[in-house]
Amino acid sequence: MDLNELTGRFFLLFFSILVLYFFSNRKDNETINPLMVIVGLCTFSLCYLFTKIEIGVGIGFGLFAIFSILRFRTQSFTVNAIIFLFATITLSILDIMYPYEKIEILLFFQFIIIGFYIAASIIVNRKASRYLNTVNVKIALAPNFSLNNETIRKSIQDKMNIKDLDFKIININTVVNEIDVLVFY
Repeated sequence: MDLNELTGRFFLLFFSILVLYFFSNRKDNETINPLMVIVGLCTFSLCYLFTKIEIGVGIGFGLFAIFSILRFRTQSFTVNAIIFLFATITLSILDIMYPYEKIEILLFFQFIIIGFYIAASIIVNRKASRYLNTVNVKIALAPNFSLNNETIRKSIQDKMNIKDLDFKIININTVVNEIDVLVFY
């Protein structure tokens, strides 16, 4: 593999990951850390390295998997972040390992993975994009206050005078007797 081919494969991966990152961060209430892009780029580099030295690719990925599992078990990730990581790792392995003579098949897999990712992202984000605005609201907990959806919805509607809304409970503070709610309207 010459430098031109390696550069072309790298830029294909880089732009593919940027497209995935753009469609992953379309939700206002959930974003992926931009440093997660580096996982795909590092996997690409490791695959290239493991094909050039005596160590086998299987052993290399085994070591990579062990260290990844140890690191990622300490923090919980959203489903969106896990799927983004898996897609970037898959694209990076495909980009470096697939034979250049079959570049049209590589591009086919790239477009299929990116296309399904974009379609799924649009479908998942449709509910979040239905509401264009968000606001944090604090609701006081009265002694007879019930934590069911209808009671919380009515309290929000009374405070904000909005009929069409959705909400997510962020925090229930029993010390000061209030609920922090993120309202989508």
